[in-house]
Formats: sequence, C-alpha cells, structure tokens
Amino acid sequence: MQVGNVIKSYDFNGVDSCYMIGKIVSISKMDSTVRCEFMARVFDNQVVNKKNPDFFVAPLNGASFMDTPEFPRLVVIA
Repeated sequence: MQVGNVIKSYDFNGVDSCYMIGKIVSISKMDSTVRCEFMARVFDNQVVNKKNPDFFVAPLNGASFMDTPEFPRLVVIA
C-alpha cells in the first residue's frame, strides 16, 4: 500500500457491503492511518449519493481493535 493507490476501506469488520473508496494521499506511521481523497461511498451495496467529504482517514490494517488477518480493513483495488 502506497501513496497513489486506490483503496476500498471497509466500515465494519467482516461486512463487505459498507465501504468507502479513495485515493491515498498520505500514510501516517505515527498514528497508523491513511488519508484518502474521497471517490465513493457504498452502504448496503448501494452507492450513496449525498454530500460527501473531500477526504477521509482510515486506520491501517491491524491498527483497529476489530481487525483480523482474514478480513483486511483496507484493500488496494487500483
């Protein structure tokens, strides 16, 4: 995972129907997060068309208390 990658950031551990998609603009090793330029939001497998933020921040894989190796929170898709 690196700056410039497009990622899918899952909202809930083990739930693959709620997530945000964004392009990584920075990675903070100090607080174990990625900052992404917002591209899309999906809830219950439906694209949400409401006012969205310009950016979002998500914890790196393994940095959140519910993370498991079987279901990574962040997945590179491009």
